[in-house]
Amino acid sequence: MQPDWISIAQVARELGIDEAQARALAERMRWPTVFKAHDVLVLPPRPLSDD
Repeated sequence: MQPDWISIAQVARELGIDEAQARALAERMRWPTVFKAHDVLVLPPRPLSDD
């Protein structure tokens, strides 16, 4: 089973914050992070929304 990596942009959209705030949240919460060519993906501990 693949982990549910999501982009910083998706975190920002789901939480209604900007990408800089989402990146700071991920760093503060020490979410595992991977860097792709044009995106940053994080692995939050649980789904951010129930949608």
